[in-house]
Amino acid sequence: MNKILVIDDIDFTRLTTKRILLRNGFEVYDAKDRMSGLETFVEQSPDLALIDIHMPDMEGLETIRSLVKMSPEISIIAVARHENPYFQKFAAQFGATKSLIKPFSQQTLVEAVKESLQAELALRFS
Repeated sequence: MNKILVIDDIDFTRLTTKRILLRNGFEVYDAKDRMSGLETFVEQSPDLALIDIHMPDMEGLETIRSLVKMSPEISIIAVARHENPYFQKFAAQFGATKSLIKPFSQQTLVEAVKESLQAELALRFS
């Protein structure tokens, strides 16, 4: 079973995302800020992280950078509240493998997670 870490400071969004992923067969951990997210990452070694880039304690892009330094092979989906022409570019430069814009559908979320995990698996065995 794939482990997913969801880092988002908005409780409703974080818990809804967690619930959707649990219903789709993933093992899910969540954190409301960068520090608890990094602690959970070390403890659980997830296969993928979904990270809100708009968090008050530290920019989500820095969280992405920290996770990539800790585990270069991790798949990361960066999540933003609105379309920004530079969002995908910067998220990718910091190490995100995919990005989503809120609000997104359950289907879009699950497909993005599955695609990211398949891509990670393909890279590991190529």
